Amino acid sequence: MTDHQNHNDAFDDLDALFAEARMTRPDPSEALMASILSAAAAEQAAWAAPKPVAVPIRRGPLAMLVAALGGWASVGGLAAASITGLVIGIAGPDAVLNAPGLSSFSTASVVSGEDYSAYETFDLASIVAEDLQ
Repeated sequence: MTDHQNHNDAFDDLDALFAEARMTRPDPSEALMASILSAAAAEQAAWAAPKPVAVPIRRGPLAMLVAALGGWASVGGLAAASITGLVIGIAGPDAVLNAPGLSSFSTASVVSGEDYSAYETFDLASIVAEDLQ
């Protein structure tokens, strides 16, 4: 059996109830407001700005570079990524694929033949020359 009654009336009643509750919002008492304002003033006084240091701090060029790059954690990540890229660039992609743990990727079957020899050796000039002909 289905219920054929329209349930919008219940939602309208609920909306009217919420609107009435918003209109009859109670104001805080004067004692509560005075207590809040005094606590806020005390907290603001505790957080007064520190007095400036008379001697300016001088930093060297390395410290300024590290600060510009985001700190020592960022410089460490940048150094690790740079060294990894240098090692991969010197050793070549074949050495990376033959590394321990990655050898399963290098055993993938590759279609061998005359057409794919340039792609197997990563010779970009041959690939570009082949595409231009």
